[in-house]
Amino acid sequence: MADPDNQNRNSDTNQENSSQNRKEGAITVSLSRELSLFDITMIGIAGMIGAGIFALTGIATGIAGPAILIAFLLNGITATFTGLAYAELGSSIPEAGGSYLWVKEAMGDHFGFLAGWCDWAAHTIACALYAVTFGAFFSELIVRFFNIHVSQPVLAKVSALVIVSLLTYINYRGAKESSTVGSSVTLFKVTILVVFAAFGIFKTLTSPGWIKAFTPLMPHGIPGVLAAMGLTYIAFEGYEIIVQSGEEVRNPEKNIPKAIVLSLWVAVAIYVLVAFALIGAVKADIPSWMYLGKLAEFSLIRVGDQIMPFGAVLIIAGGLVSTISAMNATIYSSSRVAFALGRTGYLPRSLSKIDEKTRTPHFSIFFSYLIISIMALAPIEAVASAADVMFLILFVMVNLVLVILRLRRPDLRRAFRLPLVPCLPAIAIITQIVIGYYLLTELEHGGFVVAVTIAWIIFGSLVYYAYSEKEKAQRIEEVLKTVYEEVPVEKPAFNVLVPVANPVFGRRLAKFASVIAEERRGGVIVLSIVKLPPQTPPSSATRYIEEAKRFIGKITRSVSVPAGGLIKVGHSVPDAILNAAEEVKPDLIVLGWRGRTFRKDCILGSTIDPVLVKARCDVVVVRFGPERKIERILIPTAGGPHAVLAAEIARDVAVHEGASVELLYVGRDESDEKRAKIAFEETLKPLEGLNISTRFILSQKPVREIAKEVEKHDLTLIGATNESFLKNFLMGVFPERIVQKTTRTVAMTRKWVRIVEAIQKKRKLE
Repeated sequence: MADPDNQNRNSDTNQENSSQNRKEGAITVSLSRELSLFDITMIGIAGMIGAGIFALTGIATGIAGPAILIAFLLNGITATFTGLAYAELGSSIPEAGGSYLWVKEAMGDHFGFLAGWCDWAAHTIACALYAVTFGAFFSELIVRFFNIHVSQPVLAKVSALVIVSLLTYINYRGAKESSTVGSSVTLFKVTILVVFAAFGIFKTLTSPGWIKAFTPLMPHGIPGVLAAMGLTYIAFEGYEIIVQSGEEVRNPEKNIPKAIVLSLWVAVAIYVLVAFALIGAVKADIPSWMYLGKLAEFSLIRVGDQIMPFGAVLIIAGGLVSTISAMNATIYSSSRVAFALGRTGYLPRSLSKIDEKTRTPHFSIFFSYLIISIMALAPIEAVASAADVMFLILFVMVNLVLVILRLRRPDLRRAFRLPLVPCLPAIAIITQIVIGYYLLTELEHGGFVVAVTIAWIIFGSLVYYAYSEKEKAQRIEEVLKTVYEEVPVEKPAFNVLVPVANPVFGRRLAKFASVIAEERRGGVIVLSIVKLPPQTPPSSATRYIEEAKRFIGKITRSVSVPAGGLIKVGHSVPDAILNAAEEVKPDLIVLGWRGRTFRKDCILGSTIDPVLVKARCDVVVVRFGPERKIERILIPTAGGPHAVLAAEIARDVAVHEGASVELLYVGRDESDEKRAKIAFEETLKPLEGLNISTRFILSQKPVREIAKEVEKHDLTLIGATNESFLKNFLMGVFPERIVQKTTRTVAMTRKWVRIVEAIQKKRKLE
């Protein structure tokens, strides 16, 4: 089990510094890069050699038999793939939030919330596992060395609840483990395990016929190995700590991946050596692996004296110290996950409240404590399995996110790139799903774990849809602030909202919008957004307002139609645009696009996608090429409302510039010609009276064919895709694939169709 005693101080340091890691004037504050490859490798080892090895090794050996050695090796390989996925994502999206932020960026707000929700569960249940392990070791200490005759199972549960309550109170009071204590604990437990393994291996290799202890290798077959992998996989998740330390690491793009690999395989080596020592050195009336399985969480203690002098005492000491340290850290980390979810609006505000006296998030600590206490009452295998499943869900999502972002966000700077994508992430995903399946089906408490997992995810989804969406919308209203507004004296008949970010791009956007507005006797509203870090209140934006006013003034003076300006202050650009749209109620939004990847389904983190999905008006997204006079306009069309909007925009530009318009339909065979005629008829209606031509061509590669035609025209207008969700999700929307193959100006149109209108139109067609 990964031990987060080092994660405690690293995450705390990062949180404290992240709020300062922003520009103040011309000064940038950042962490000093002092950690070497050796330093972060040791941090990773400390996170992977934790309390779980003291309690889970015997249980896992009973499940897999001597093949537990293979289980550890395979876990190391799979964890390496996932760890390096963390390294790439951490280098490409380094902001605070980690896996939650990556999932949100790639898979949307709901899945992002579920990632944080599962992360909270994983940390709290892991803490419950530490508590159960502490209870087992403490009860063994009392019964074995103090000869007190009590019910050991009852004593184990009571002591687990007592220690959790005590450490929760310590966390509430604000006391944290010092780095010196954390390092001493790490060194202590690693030393015990290495010495223990050395004695056991020596005893094994000096015993005649020792190899018989390792036969049969797989008494429970491959299912047993896979179930043991699932039970112990959580022990290797310490690579998260290394990625979180990235801002303090020298040469992080090289040292972080190296540290992940080194720490993982040092941990794998220690696990394998300890398991080898146990199986080979233990003597019993039944096979040693079976005997260890029967001893379960007490296995290392009860065979300790067979392995080395004072072995039981040292194992108990190592287990107690390690579990106390790990519990203290996970109570801290799990409560901070709940605190973050409350602060961002996903969970009630009370979870983000800070106690005035102790300056700790007391409600978050209390609710995490409740989950830990309830789970601590379950059997140790059930607790370990539940924690494993939650982490496996998170790791599967992270690997999937890596593949999606490679396809969807090729523009991201990646200091480190995982090789052989998507093959390695796919192997990790499949392996993690398989070991999760066997973990749930082969172990005694699988049904309980399935029920807990399903209930937690369903409850989380209910919380998200019943509370989080509304709460976030309300908080956006509270945070977003209009600090400047200047609109034309008379409201035009047709309003175009133009969000702008830089002078050159902004002027071209405003000019494009003014052409549309002029032909419709309308006006333009230029929107500038002052984006602040999440921790910064809107009131602190005062110094940026005058600059934004001057910026807007230059752009509004450059257009030939009635124009006004609007400045919004907030923490999210897409939310600010949507909020402005609700106020201004434009007929059209014109957005600039630098060629960044987007899709029709919403991926928050991108400015364009939320506006395309949520804006209650028409939207045009323009990727500008080199400036040139517009004489020829192309509309690749397959019909539909988005293509009609493309034709309406083409009409405005063509009338203003005196340009010709060509409609193009690319079919795969002759049968598509009938569809082309229908599409042409629908798209031609707004273009009556102009210089228009239509063309139907055949090609098995429509994207390539259209891209060739785009190069022959000055402006191309493409209606938003109507392709399936899955195809968009993996391969990108159709207009985006065109843009990637040309440097000419391309605009994508998205028509806002009211549900009632869509239903009526469908009935007419029927």
